Amino acid sequence: MDYTEFIEAMQSEVRKYVPAEVTVDRHAAVKNNGTVRVGLVFMRQGINMSPTIYLEEFYKQYLQGAGILELAGMFAGLYEKVKVAEPYPCEDIFSYQKVRDRIVYKLIQRKTNEELLRQVPYREYLDLAVVFYVLLEGSTFGTATLLVRNEHLRQWKTTREEIAEAAGKNTPRLLPGAIEQLAEYMYVLSNKKRNMGAAAMLYPDMMGEAQRMIGENFYILPSSIHEVILIPESHGANRVQLEAMVEEINKTEVEPEDVLSDSVYYYSRKEDRILQ
Repeated sequence: MDYTEFIEAMQSEVRKYVPAEVTVDRHAAVKNNGTVRVGLVFMRQGINMSPTIYLEEFYKQYLQGAGILELAGMFAGLYEKVKVAEPYPCEDIFSYQKVRDRIVYKLIQRKTNEELLRQVPYREYLDLAVVFYVLLEGSTFGTATLLVRNEHLRQWKTTREEIAEAAGKNTPRLLPGAIEQLAEYMYVLSNKKRNMGAAAMLYPDMMGEAQRMIGENFYILPSSIHEVILIPESHGANRVQLEAMVEEINKTEVEPEDVLSDSVYYYSRKEDRILQ
């Protein structure tokens, strides 16, 4: 069956696994880089947070031979793990004082998110954009977030500069950075949750820490919105070759939603900053 038929079949079967008070509907969402993902949203009476589980990975398993009944059971099992037990106090979202300590930032590409960036406060960084979101709920299986939009600033009676300052303090605290050596001359930088971790390269002294670990200036390869790869300057190919490699990997191995950039960046110890 094609993807549309698969969605209909999964919706029908998953409904059999959940209680009658839970409604299972199809939901399409425009995600990072303008990509559209389709999933099933679970709405439960008395609960105002409705998790959406996307279907693309399950369809890949179906194409590899997994059966609909098996996949529906796995899907429903995942919902049981991510469902919210209590309603979220929505009134908190309307108060800047109550969300201020949960505002964090992430990095996305500017060029492929022009429409989104007309709707949200952001700061330019290299060829990227720093955008802001509120961490609502988190678990092993996902994080509930609220993207900060222009209307939120008006509602909160605050400014981009104020939320940027709050996010600058909160993000390293709530999503601590981590550097791991993958190979002799390759390191990965992310946060400890490995979610939106490319933003860790903006943390205070994070690049300095990486330089002390690596021992020299280094290239930064944006492998995804979730992490970046660090390559010592003396052991990397030339910049043109590295950019060609990043572009090819983005086209063939990274999900469109997760692509950060085709650019290669460079950290200079002398200037203590990232250059493009």
